[in-house]
Amino acid sequence: MRTIKLVIGYNGERYEGWQSQRNSKTLQELFEKTLSRILKEKTDLISASRTDSGVHALGQTAHFKTKNPLPVARIKSALNFYLPKDVVVFSAKEMPANFHARYQARSKVYHYDIWNSPTRPLFEAPFTLWHPGKLDAASMNRATRHLKGKHDFNAFKAIDGETKSSVREIKRISVKKIKTLIRIEIKGDGFLKHMVRIIAGTLIEVGRKKLKPQAIQQILSSKDRTKAGPTAKPQGLTLLKITY
Repeated sequence: MRTIKLVIGYNGERYEGWQSQRNSKTLQELFEKTLSRILKEKTDLISASRTDSGVHALGQTAHFKTKNPLPVARIKSALNFYLPKDVVVFSAKEMPANFHARYQARSKVYHYDIWNSPTRPLFEAPFTLWHPGKLDAASMNRATRHLKGKHDFNAFKAIDGETKSSVREIKRISVKKIKTLIRIEIKGDGFLKHMVRIIAGTLIEVGRKKLKPQAIQQILSSKDRTKAGPTAKPQGLTLLKITY
């Protein structure tokens, strides 16, 4: 059996997230059907991140196993031929047999984009959250210092997010403003369900002056989801990179 690693990008607008689910259009299902068509065998694809409905990716990583001897360059070109225009395979590489896209991932990088202007975005609309009210990006960036490091992020996970531990490490986080675009970029060893979107929603509350930057410490200590801000909408979120 061969182990093949794919690096994938997609516009998540039309999909109900990555993970296959009954009666829903998902990216995992799309890829597995396309791979089976190319390789003439049933193929299970395992991703590093199970992105939510509407979330985008520029660096999703996944792997599958196959008995088919088709060269990886041909697999890549065939996938890009059959896949719809809002999905692309950037690379395909044969890996050691024990490679696992999810379990061996060391960190993930996301950004969350906010279009901060009274005028709604045009071309950027599918990939940004439009927030017409003024946001204080400097205060948002000051708030991020309290999120860096290893913490219990129970207050920043979905209520239905089941996990053995809510302790995660944020290795890097920043808020930068370029004209009308405010970008939150975050790198961590892993993320809880909706964690990045809840962090984005909470930082937006700081930008709106509804929360002070130092309130992040109290929210973390509380471990109470109701103390954090709302879950920001999915379209502003893009998975940039998985590192191994």
